[in-house]
Amino acid sequence: MGASAFSGRSSLAINNKSLFFRRIFIFSVIFIFGYLIYLSYQQYQNWSQGEISKFFLSPHQSISYFIFYVGTRFFAPYLLSLLAAVLFIFAAKKYNQKYEERFFYPEEYWFGGVSIFLASYPGTLFYIVFILAIAVVLSLIVGRWSLIGERLSLYYFWPVAAIFTILITEFWLKTLPWWGLLKI
Repeated sequence: MGASAFSGRSSLAINNKSLFFRRIFIFSVIFIFGYLIYLSYQQYQNWSQGEISKFFLSPHQSISYFIFYVGTRFFAPYLLSLLAAVLFIFAAKKYNQKYEERFFYPEEYWFGGVSIFLASYPGTLFYIVFILAIAVVLSLIVGRWSLIGERLSLYYFWPVAAIFTILITEFWLKTLPWWGLLKI
């Protein structure tokens, strides 16, 4: 107990950090889906005021057309990335427990989860490849030059890689012709 007080990784501090980042994950999901609902409302308003676009809404069309449209345009990419994030969190926890907490700190699950979620689909695919490449490079560096058996942690790389992925997706990947094939 005394040694953990000096190490900065006491169980109380770990639980508080993990709870804090879990709340950030939940807040991010609520915020993004709230924003998507707002975008859907704006889309409905724009269509209802257009001369031709009003025919896409009821009574001219079934409401299911509008729901399908906003579902595929706005919600589907984030639903897929949320699914990938939740799968990552559960798999990482299970894998980490199996190997005696060797790979992840408790709050890292939530770092990875929120990063995967915010990258959105198809950015999630690029993010996963990017973070795996970082892990391989770091493991080669740590394995090559480390004299003691250090734990390889991507602790600080999760959010940095997510920001990089979001930026590279917005400013470069979206312009590539094959990127459109990945869209829903």
